[in-house]
Parts: sequence; C-alpha cells; structure tokens
Amino acid sequence: MVKLDIVRSANAALADATKSFVAVVAGGTAGIGEFTVRAIAATFASHGNGLRVYIVGRNEGAARKIISDCETVCLGGSFSFYKADLSLIRDVDRVCADITRAEQGEAETSHAPAKIDFLVCCQGILSTSHEETPEGLDKYFSLFYYSRMRFIDRLLPLLTASPLAGHVVSVLNASVKSALVLDDMSLREPRNQGLLTAFAHLVGMTNIFMEEVVRRNAGKISLSHYYPGNVPTNAASTGNFPWWLKTILTWVIIPLSRPFGVPFEECGQRVLFMASPMRFPALGIDEAVQDNTAIAIKRIDGLEAARGMDGEIGSGAYRVTSDGDAYPQEKRYGELHEKSIADKVYQHTMTVFAEIEAGRPFRG
Repeated sequence: MVKLDIVRSANAALADATKSFVAVVAGGTAGIGEFTVRAIAATFASHGNGLRVYIVGRNEGAARKIISDCETVCLGGSFSFYKADLSLIRDVDRVCADITRAEQGEAETSHAPAKIDFLVCCQGILSTSHEETPEGLDKYFSLFYYSRMRFIDRLLPLLTASPLAGHVVSVLNASVKSALVLDDMSLREPRNQGLLTAFAHLVGMTNIFMEEVVRRNAGKISLSHYYPGNVPTNAASTGNFPWWLKTILTWVIIPLSRPFGVPFEECGQRVLFMASPMRFPALGIDEAVQDNTAIAIKRIDGLEAARGMDGEIGSGAYRVTSDGDAYPQEKRYGELHEKSIADKVYQHTMTVFAEIEAGRPFRG
C-alpha cells in the first residue's frame, strides 16, 4: 500500500517541478472524474499559472460549478469544458481536435512545445443491457473501451511531447482477470454479452492495447489501468439497471458500504498520483526524469517505481490497485499477451476507428 501522505507528497513534488501542467479529464463532470479535477486544482493551487485542465463530459451545468470552484481554489489556473457524448467516436475526435488546436495556440503564445501531461478517462455508465450506437458499437463497451483508447490515439502526439512522458489512466477495474473473445472482439453475439464474459473481455482488451501503445512509443508514454475501489459515486442511481436492482443498490447496498468507501478527496489524489513519473515511469525512464534539463522532480522517500503488467519494474503499462500498488502479473499473461494476439487486439481497435472516421458504422 502506498500511504496517502506519500501520495500527497508525490503530487506536490510534481506540482513543484512543472512550470506548466496540462491535463484532460474525460468524464470529468461527475464522480471520480470530478474528484480528479478538484484534486488537480487543489494540488496546483500555488502553481496556478500554467495549469490547464480540459474537462470533457455531458453535463454543462455541473461543469460550470466545478470550474467556478476550481478557479477560486487555483487562481491563475485555466479550466475549460467541452461538451460531448463520449459513447460516440466522432464526438471524441471532435473534442480531441479542439483540444489540440487550443494547445497549439497556447504553444504559439508561450513559445513552448504543445503537449499534454496527463489524460484521465473516467467515462462510463453501468448497465446490464445492450444498446447499439449509430456508429455500430455497443454504447457501454464504447464508453469503457473504444472511446478511451480513441482519446489515447488522437492525443498521442501531444502526450508523447510531454517532458514528463505523457501519463494516461483509465479508471475501470484492473482487479478483474483478463479474458478475450477472439472470434467476436466487438461482442456482437448475445452469448458473449453476459456481464462476466463482457467485462473480462473489456479488461483484457484494455490491458493489451495499453501495452501495445507503450511498445510502439517506448520511453514517451506511461499508461495505467486503475481500480479505484469502493468510491461512493452516483453510478448506481444513474446506471441503466432494472428498477428493482437500482432500488436495492441505491437504498441498501451503497448506504451500507459507504463507511468503508474511499473518500472523494483521497480518490482524486490517488488518480492524480498516476501522473507521477517516479511511481509510474514510461518504459526505460526512471532516473532519466532527474537528468532532464526541463524537469527535475524531488525524490520521495519510500516511493519506488511500480511493476508493470509484464512483471518488470517500470515497464510503462501498469495495473494499479486502489491504494497505488501494482497487481501481480496474471498467471495467463504469456498466453493472453503473445505478439500475435496483441497485434490482433490493436489492429481490431484501429480498424473500428478507421471505419467510423470514414463515416461508416462498424459492422465487424
């Protein structure tokens, strides 16, 4: 377990070392995304000049309240909202293009390279049903996987331009054992849409795609798949559940579990912690962070680089527990991550993106 005081110290060291910090939070108007935006604002409160946070989501009213609060806490910080339906890849593309243009404009003004240091993907709705989007994808699979990986893909040039190496976190459930349905990767067959099968497949796709991105961009990016634990969000009340299940979750399960949950403020700090190049370095970069002439981050006693998904320290792709530790390498790691399977997952995902970008719904 990484203690919360160490997490706070690492986050403060990150703020102290960076003259500017740029973050994108998808799904940032509620729940864990909101907590993360607020944690960034609080952590960089004394370093507001140069802080830019792009909040992406659907709820404009909630965004206005969050931005107002954050601007009060972090004077000089810039907080912007981009409205989008993140189940749609075209909306993700539009937002990423807008953010890219904004960062390029900032770069022209500051005479510094355009970059993004931290990307957080929290979008998603809990559901037990199947619903197809106009782009031919299951809405919930798209929110939890395709749109998140599309953010990584579209923002990759800015992420890899970060002096820290861009850090990405997908907030999902890294504790679930990976599995893949290789003959139905978009889960079109009803037999593959059961909750356990679908979620294990979703987790496996996330882990493998992340590792493949790291392999293709070694030393330039760090990706984490994070399980936040029991965080008392409103996910149950807003989820697409039968009325009876929503009632049980909202009025029985969640109230009983709330005393054992992760507090909002702590959750936000722990998500921000995954921007730490000391704990979650890009592949081959640990001490190099100290040697970079632009960034020199204070070492924190007791904080060491985590083990990656492949079991190697500092390998650039991480499965992270709610308290900042790394999950052990999966027993079936070699079988699930052999090169041909990694290529198949990556190429499937990129084919989905190419079809939708061309204006066609994906039917594969």
